[in-house]
Amino acid sequence: MTAAAHASSADQVLDVLLHQTEPVTRPFLATSCGLSRPTIFAAIQQLEQRGLVQAVGQQSGTPGRSATLYEVPEGAGALAAVDIGGSNLRVAIADLRGQLVGEQHEPTARPGGPAIVAQAIELLRSTLLASRMAAVPLRTIGVSVPGVLEHDGRTVRYASNIDQFEPFDFATPFADAFDTVVILDNNVNLAAMAERWRGAARELSTFAVVAVGAGIGAGIVHEGRVMRGAHGAAGEVAFLPPFGTRRKVDARAHDEAGGLSLLHDAQSRSGWRGDPPTTVEDLFRRAAAGERPAATLVEEECARIASVIASICAVIDPETVVLTGGVGDNDQLIARAGSLTEAMIPFPPTLIRSGLGDRASLIGAVHLAAQSAKQELVEDTSG
Repeated sequence: MTAAAHASSADQVLDVLLHQTEPVTRPFLATSCGLSRPTIFAAIQQLEQRGLVQAVGQQSGTPGRSATLYEVPEGAGALAAVDIGGSNLRVAIADLRGQLVGEQHEPTARPGGPAIVAQAIELLRSTLLASRMAAVPLRTIGVSVPGVLEHDGRTVRYASNIDQFEPFDFATPFADAFDTVVILDNNVNLAAMAERWRGAARELSTFAVVAVGAGIGAGIVHEGRVMRGAHGAAGEVAFLPPFGTRRKVDARAHDEAGGLSLLHDAQSRSGWRGDPPTTVEDLFRRAAAGERPAATLVEEECARIASVIASICAVIDPETVVLTGGVGDNDQLIARAGSLTEAMIPFPPTLIRSGLGDRASLIGAVHLAAQSAKQELVEDTSG
């Protein structure tokens, strides 16, 4: 067998191993890759020489000869993930299979891209040092960003919920701080990836994630692929203009369906039993108790969300819409928005709650980092 063929078989073996959560045998790899046992043996040898595979014991409890178990060792590399949000920063450390080994979060301290990225770098550094993978090569950092990612893969626009109104390069500071590959994606796109990878959308091929938190956004998956659009702005549903108007939505005021706007509106309403609510949870609780201003605000919010879902349905006809975020992850909103959506369109989707909650974008960033690292490793093996 040629060296190129050995490299190709090693790629296949590595790809299978990176998708496993438990060690596997050579016969398992031969079946999964469709390769002969001698070819699998040669591929494993090649990967062992590069530190990408290790034997971890013998399979027990089965008839016949015991078989050696193999896995990708933790020492082969670490992944890092960062989720930049308007209220919270989340970071995680994982092995090359995407299995988490460390995670931390803290409130976002200061607004603006430069300050938040500096805070995220320090939080990531401390999380990495506290993990058992501090001495392992950091292969890739996946970063979830709250805005539109430009084609250069580094610059983000319309990150208004962190008060970053001008385009900003989110990638270079991380690359300079950790001397590794940095890959970015929009936070709701990553939430959609995560829901399909390890969340509520594992069996789905065409669906949308609608995240309603401080603002609103959507991640749209069509036939298994995230839709990005010509400008990277697919899913920026906050820019949907009110029906019948000709006004372009202002980037500084495009979060009208989000929690911040909802609570701001609560302050201007009268008729409260005491002080107006200061949290979304309190607003929905008071609406459920029949307090009129709260009930009115919640109904208006449900109608806005239903309109967004109906707009998505008119374009891609998703089988399911996953709702998430501090506002979206609310049973009352899911139920009412669902019934309003059914009244608006002939083919309404099923509305379900996120399987990952407020960690969806972080888990998506882990997945992004894992996919990038796998590609780099496969290219190195092929070379």
